[in-house]
Amino acid sequence: MTYTEKTKRMRTALIALLGTAAAAMVLLSVALYLVHSDREPAETDAFAVLDTLETRAVSTPAESTAPAVSPETTLPPPPVTQPPESSETTAFVSVPAGVYDPGEWETLYPDTVLDETADGGQEYLDSIVFLGDSTTYGLLHYEMLAGGKETAQVWTPVARTLTLSRANYDKILYPDDGEEYLIKDAVGMKKPAVLVITLGVNGVSFMDEDDFASSYGRLIDDIKTASPDTLVILQSIFPVASHYDKQHAINNVKIAAANGWIVKIAADRGVKYLDTYSALIGEDGFLPQDYQNGDGMHLNVAGFNVELDYVRRHQHPDWGMTAPPPAAPIEP
Repeated sequence: MTYTEKTKRMRTALIALLGTAAAAMVLLSVALYLVHSDREPAETDAFAVLDTLETRAVSTPAESTAPAVSPETTLPPPPVTQPPESSETTAFVSVPAGVYDPGEWETLYPDTVLDETADGGQEYLDSIVFLGDSTTYGLLHYEMLAGGKETAQVWTPVARTLTLSRANYDKILYPDDGEEYLIKDAVGMKKPAVLVITLGVNGVSFMDEDDFASSYGRLIDDIKTASPDTLVILQSIFPVASHYDKQHAINNVKIAAANGWIVKIAADRGVKYLDTYSALIGEDGFLPQDYQNGDGMHLNVAGFNVELDYVRRHQHPDWGMTAPPPAAPIEP
């Protein structure tokens, strides 16, 4: 790198990192240093410091109230057989033994974790609205529900993803009329028999347990106020595959911990918890390759079939109780 190029790099890094006024002061100091020096600066001088500052400016995000990690892929890519090859290394993070213990949850929250039941079949599945982020949108993308791509059973924003911290403010696309509404307003209009909510995969990258529980709890309160008879089920966050490339922010250890938070939230709010994570996690602690669509996070058709089978075989115990009894037969 030439002396001129280094000078330009120094000026750009300073202005970006410190702001115009502060950068001007530092730039003046460095300029005085250069004026009184009879040699081209070495890499160990001021430019070495600027190299460090420039690196920090790129790798450290500015403080913001927005999520530290942007929502993942909103439109699941076409399914592939194997994950794409990459020369980059990824810190694979699987779930250590003892971290994820559904059996313990069933003991602590026996009235919250849904038990295995007979298969509810298509009738039960057709009574559900699935609310969630991009991991839920795949149900529509792969035409897994009645109506295919025109199904009215999938609620996501137009962007096809939803971050938990924004769930009380962002609007979802309401399939019945194609308009956008707050979740509580959509629930008030639709009054679904069963509402399965899958949220939090992006939240694990930047939310602590208190923030996570506060956002989720408020959403549930709004839903129950809008439609008291709707049966609410909080579904676990799905695991990610070993090749998922953002495991520094979203990994199965964080997801397992967040699922523990979700169980507690469900118990506190008097709703149910659906442990689909256990059906999707492989023996190695990752989402199996056969269940993911190539990016390591989103399910493919096979993965969604596992999810929906689990949903049908873990029915809400109150489902059908509010339906009117069949008409009595007319005696001759």
